Amino acid sequence: MNMNRRAFLKSVAAGAALGTVGCGDSSTGSAGKDQAPVAGYFEQIAADLNAMGIGTPRLFIDLDRLDANAAKILAQVRAERYRIVEKSLTSLELLTYVQERTGAQKFMVLHLPFLPPILGAFPSADILVGKAHPTPGVETFFNTIDRADWPSAASRVQFIADSRDRLDELIAMARRLGVTLRISVEIDVGLRRSGVPEPGLLPNVLAGLVENPDAVQFTGFLGYDGHVAHAPAILVSPLDAANDAWNKSMALFESYIDILRHQFPGLMHDDLVFNSGGSASFPMYQSGPVNDVAIGGGVVRPAAYPDTFCGVLDPAIFIATPVLGYYEQARLPFLSTEFSQRLLGYNKKGIAIYGGGWAAEFISPPTLSNMPLVSDPENQNLVPNQSVVVAPQDVTLGPGDWVFMHPRQSDALFQFEEIRLVRGGRLLEERWGAFPRRY
Repeated sequence: MNMNRRAFLKSVAAGAALGTVGCGDSSTGSAGKDQAPVAGYFEQIAADLNAMGIGTPRLFIDLDRLDANAAKILAQVRAERYRIVEKSLTSLELLTYVQERTGAQKFMVLHLPFLPPILGAFPSADILVGKAHPTPGVETFFNTIDRADWPSAASRVQFIADSRDRLDELIAMARRLGVTLRISVEIDVGLRRSGVPEPGLLPNVLAGLVENPDAVQFTGFLGYDGHVAHAPAILVSPLDAANDAWNKSMALFESYIDILRHQFPGLMHDDLVFNSGGSASFPMYQSGPVNDVAIGGGVVRPAAYPDTFCGVLDPAIFIATPVLGYYEQARLPFLSTEFSQRLLGYNKKGIAIYGGGWAAEFISPPTLSNMPLVSDPENQNLVPNQSVVVAPQDVTLGPGDWVFMHPRQSDALFQFEEIRLVRGGRLLEERWGAFPRRY
């Protein structure tokens, strides 16, 4: 193991043992409570929301925490290897901010409708598509931009082929459109979800690239390691399990490169992209075949990211929602107060909040929990747009107060019309917008 990576893993393990690195139960990926902002932070944000006359739910990003996360990521990855992932940072302003803070010049885009605005906003950036799309979707992308821009787009975007059939479709499409496509081949390095499933099947795909140089140009491999941080820890620590999974993943990646190097030397060149990684594994890439590390939501550290490596990053994305009312004794529909208390726990209050249904963890107060039957299930429509949550008696909340949550995924950006910003612990007037569609 590379010594830098070994030192990092030891620091994570030591920090977790002391309760200074991990921010939740690493088995579930729950984050936030141990790394929550200092006392008084949310009280100040609540006061700012009230002072600005805001009375509806808001999502906000703490820019100081984002800056600190970006610095930690850069220290491990370096700007020239850092590829910013659009999927988890679905806002042009947010992407621009991360790009300016990190100096990274590369993006990964998973949703084709977002390609045109990103191409326009970052005219010098190289873009890698993050998955193999149906070929009609790729053709639709070209048909949504000016024909005069087709050669430029084709020269800046690496599209994905995950099989010979997909490659043949892209070749036929390229000839119809009169462009030469840059093609990265997706390889399966253990996730078992997509990509060329084993090294022995790679030569047939690479042969198609060699045979059709007028239509396609080989640009590298995409081998996503999304399984690594979730490796089962059986009789070993989570860090050891993840490290073993990573070593196997990289050995598999190397075997694909060996086939390229020895059987298709004409496709080898110095600027090939060998992409892997993610927010859940970025510190591992101190050595090995990967020269291009994709990282998205790590800069805002949502709650679902496992602590194995993300524990060094601070939560920087939050949801604030107003309290609408409260009940001194929490009570379920159809049941008496006494029976409700038996089920929910004695001396529990009911707190009515504006909205609900967000996939998020309560962070302030941290002792809240959803109430059965009258709290919206996660990621369902917010109807009737008012949830009741359960609180201990020592929690004092009423109209004019706010409840704060830590989203499990940064995709929560899509659920709000605007992104509010915090700097120095204070809510700013400036705000950003999210992309107007999820896909």
